Amino acid sequence: MPGGNSISHRPSGQTKPVRSVQTLLAATKDANKESKVSREPSAKRTHSEVSNEPNSSFDINGFINFQKDLDEIKFSLRDVTTKDDLNEVTKDLVKTSELEDIVSGIVKKLFIKFESSLEKKMNDKISKIQNDMEEKVESLSIENENLKKKLEIISKQFSAMKTDLVETVKVAKQSNISSNYYEQYSRKNNIKVFNFSRREKQNLRQDFINMVKTEMKVTLEERDVVAIHRLPAAHEPSPILL
Repeated sequence: MPGGNSISHRPSGQTKPVRSVQTLLAATKDANKESKVSREPSAKRTHSEVSNEPNSSFDINGFINFQKDLDEIKFSLRDVTTKDDLNEVTKDLVKTSELEDIVSGIVKKLFIKFESSLEKKMNDKISKIQNDMEEKVESLSIENENLKKKLEIISKQFSAMKTDLVETVKVAKQSNISSNYYEQYSRKNNIKVFNFSRREKQNLRQDFINMVKTEMKVTLEERDVVAIHRLPAAHEPSPILL
């Protein structure tokens, strides 16, 4: 599997278990012990018997024993990991430089993905703020237009009131002038009568008309006397003004 630490597997019949040097030595010692145990101790021979054996017998036995030792060593070394096994195991391992390139590529992809996600979030946030601002500006614009219309209406009403006020001032001045004139004119027609007797529940207009008719022989109608009333005075009877 590229980029990983997987090891290619051999078929089940060809798998070799890895054995350490200590295991190998222990196996060799055990094999030697078994070989010594399996051999039955032969009866001790006399010096004459030993001296009478040919040299060829000793050489053959020694060779046989040596061959057995070699076989035992080979048997013990059958499961030892060889250089070919190590090459087979490590051939798929990723080199350090390749691992750095893979890690750099992954980091770069993650950074690009993070940068893209961050940019998208920022754009969405800016778009939302922009839309909110546009809605607020539009609302303020509508409110401003309404205020302008109200201001125009108030301005027109104010102009109309100002015109009415000017006209009212003119009328008031004219009325004041007329009032002064009529007041002066009416004063010319006023008559003050002294020593006009007072009585309870007196009708000044009727008493005055009767007095003029009796004393002056002049007949007056009630409409001729526009107004009549007594003036305040320190001494009685107080005068009347008509």
